[in-house]
Amino acid sequence: MHLSKLYFVEIVEDYSKLGEKMNYLKLSILTSFIFLVGCSSDTEEAEETAVVFSEFMTCTPGVDFSPESARMMIDEWNDIEFPEGFFSWGHQPLDDSTLGGEGKVYWQLFWESEEDADAAWAQGPSEEFAAWQSKYESVLTCDGENRRGYDSHWPRDVDASGEWDDDTAQWVTYGHYCKSNDDADFAKLDVGVEAFNAYLDESETGEDGPFTFGIYFHSGENPEPYDQYDFFWMNYYESHEDAEAGYARFQANGSDVQELFDAAASCEGPFGMDTYQFYPDPDDA
Repeated sequence: MHLSKLYFVEIVEDYSKLGEKMNYLKLSILTSFIFLVGCSSDTEEAEETAVVFSEFMTCTPGVDFSPESARMMIDEWNDIEFPEGFFSWGHQPLDDSTLGGEGKVYWQLFWESEEDADAAWAQGPSEEFAAWQSKYESVLTCDGENRRGYDSHWPRDVDASGEWDDDTAQWVTYGHYCKSNDDADFAKLDVGVEAFNAYLDESETGEDGPFTFGIYFHSGENPEPYDQYDFFWMNYYESHEDAEAGYARFQANGSDVQELFDAAASCEGPFGMDTYQFYPDPDDA
């Protein structure tokens, strides 16, 4: 584990409650619904899937990166005014090497719509933001120009697999990078998602922590090497121990569902990350 990883973990050690973080997600996914499983209006058993526009930025820790300076940076960033419905997470990969390069961390933005995101970026940085950016450029720099846009699909209610603990300081994300198997309309993936939800309903014991998942599809053109994949599957757990238990249970009992996924796509992973809320500031909740 390199030093920047240790620092990044400590940035948000005092930040927030997981339940509040997931509540912001729940509020956002209620604003927009599509049919991912069974899009036809003639399909009586179609499942509503929420879609939220999200962007990722790759960030590089600087020479002045430390727990104290990074915490100050995040605190002051929370003082900047953002559009209604906006919220943000930070991700620290468990592996030093990721798609973004060596020693990178990731800043994720959620918007009410892609149009809102485009409008905010088109305005350019405010004087307040520019001053903040200049002040902390030796702490952390993020590649906003090459940010990556996605339509994130949420086929399962956030609390369907257990309520998130309000007192938890962080949660974890396990990502899979996937290439579709000649499935341009993702119809086979839809079948797998439906079966996976049924598997979760039938197999969860209640002994593990809460779980949900999101599927991120490209919105427009994204840079290499991300554009080499058709979608990114993200599993969200309350802890790495819960993730380990969930993957073990699926390996033991989910072979039928895995066959459906294998028919739809070839995926790499899982790639684990520690995840934290950056905005809104939980201290203001």
